[in-house]
Amino acid sequence: MKNVSLSAQFSKEIFNWTQPFSNHLSRPQQFNFREIIRGILIAGTTHLNAIGRANGSCSNERKTIKRFSDALGKIPTDKFAAIHVKNHIKQYRNEPVLILSDGGDFQKPYARKMEKVCKAVDGSNGHKTGRGYPLHGLVALGLESNELNILALRTYSTLDENFKSELDEEKKNFEMLHPLVKSSAFDRIIIEDRGCDDEKRFLYFTKELGCSFITRISVGEKSRKFMIKNRYGEFEGMKVNEIAKKLRVKADSEKVWWNKKIGMELTSRIAFEKVYLPKNLDMPLYMILCYSEGYEKKFEEPLVILTDLETKDLETAWKYFFYYKKRWEVENFYRAIKEQFGAEKFQIMDYEKIKALTFAVMLAYSLLLKIKKKLNEFLGLMYELYKSFCRRKQRCGEHQLDVLAFLRDYLHQSEMEEQYQFYSQRFRKSRLYPSKNQLQIFNTRKLW
Repeated sequence: MKNVSLSAQFSKEIFNWTQPFSNHLSRPQQFNFREIIRGILIAGTTHLNAIGRANGSCSNERKTIKRFSDALGKIPTDKFAAIHVKNHIKQYRNEPVLILSDGGDFQKPYARKMEKVCKAVDGSNGHKTGRGYPLHGLVALGLESNELNILALRTYSTLDENFKSELDEEKKNFEMLHPLVKSSAFDRIIIEDRGCDDEKRFLYFTKELGCSFITRISVGEKSRKFMIKNRYGEFEGMKVNEIAKKLRVKADSEKVWWNKKIGMELTSRIAFEKVYLPKNLDMPLYMILCYSEGYEKKFEEPLVILTDLETKDLETAWKYFFYYKKRWEVENFYRAIKEQFGAEKFQIMDYEKIKALTFAVMLAYSLLLKIKKKLNEFLGLMYELYKSFCRRKQRCGEHQLDVLAFLRDYLHQSEMEEQYQFYSQRFRKSRLYPSKNQLQIFNTRKLW
């Protein structure tokens, strides 16, 4: 049983990570909830039978699937999502935070019996319309600590009786950020892509939510119109493409940087302009334009972002531009849960259970981020073995997916029969009913 130490430590981390939700679940439900999260991490799939096998529950596969399915049906997803956000407030109190926001989708093209399966834009297929469930994810990134956390992943359906609009569904996600926004005087800056170029969103973030925003906006003949002040102090309307042509000669402060998305090194110059929305002349905004030689040859337009953060000089403009480039982390999250967790391959029919399973996937990925932060403590004496594994598999050893690959490789080397149940029951008994005649393994007054 060479994996006893790692299995015990892993089960301990899962127990502590799920403790904040325990008041809303009975003891058997807590056990099932932890098994689901552990199975998603180890099996790399959302198939309930594979999750059961990863936990050693393979004696009766049909009963295992029913047990997990019933457990998912009893998870209050919205309550759990709000609790999860509140658990991350404390660590961001003393620094500004980027809130990376992006829409996504789970594609189920052959689904017919899944409840409320609807039209969903397939981002991986040229934004064509397919069948599935739309998503909206929020990722927090501390600007000083560089701490990355997954805050929320919301699944919704346009066929839901409570559905009004995509913006309304996304607002339900953003509303959970109120405790995070009110917990500190530091900036909370929402970062979005050009699909969110919407005046209603800008006003919602600044006037209702109390956040700043940085959003990429469209450039071209059909781009939106802004108001700018001419040299006489009078307002005049100009489209984004007209402003871009005007500011090209003023762009300066050249930088060379690597664009991960297109895989090119770009030489860029930057410019900015103070602008106003036509119906909100009392709210100054700042348009930041990045002119890149290699990029413009390929896309024939500069990259333009809009923000309410005051921009006084070119260095500040560069700073906000690179804030926007951090948005790539939320794209990485979507890619990871689909490729490494099989989040898109679920076979559950019930809509509420699908939402609960999505939350469990998000929580599993969040736990992986936590384990990566405390890697030395988590692995202990196995840290050298982890480094050896990374060298053998040609991994850098610095990413959370490297940790995930090591866990799966190591725990799959031995028999899994009754393993998780054995440790879970032993841990619970040692916490709640310590024997008077035996050495106490765990301190029952503290979390493990």
